[in-house]
Amino acid sequence: MNTTRLLHPRYRDLLRRGTGFFFALFLALQAGTAAAEAGIVTREIAGAEFEDVAFALVDAIAAEGITPPTVSQFGDMLQRTAPDLGHSPALFDQARIYTFCSASAAARLSAESPHHIALCPLSIAVYRIAADSPEIHLGYRRSASTAGGVAVDALLERIVDRTAESLR
Repeated sequence: MNTTRLLHPRYRDLLRRGTGFFFALFLALQAGTAAAEAGIVTREIAGAEFEDVAFALVDAIAAEGITPPTVSQFGDMLQRTAPDLGHSPALFDQARIYTFCSASAAARLSAESPHHIALCPLSIAVYRIAADSPEIHLGYRRSASTAGGVAVDALLERIVDRTAESLR
């Protein structure tokens, strides 16, 4: 497939004139920032066992006075659906998503806008990408850019920080 046909004519001309290297570099840098642009915050924890990180996360959520989270076995689901959907069954070594709700955060967000209902429940992912990786990752999405959203982001950051600190 000729991928240059998918580009805007101006960009095809750039590629033809030998500046393709710099354009490709630009595109690669843009792809690398996709997670940051999507509002995803990640934290790596090195040298810990997956189950220890997961347990510490549940404890950190409870320390905020929030009821225990619901656990989605995300990695298992991807492994199970791989034959039918055609993706690699090894996208993650282990991956879970912990969802929970803070009543005060939900009320504050909803008071700002009833459409903020879509921001609840809150979630934090715990995952290891490769079996031989020494890092376990914690990840969450940033909330709305409002006072309530800032409070939610602070809550999520506290939970992630408390999780990491308990494993030191």
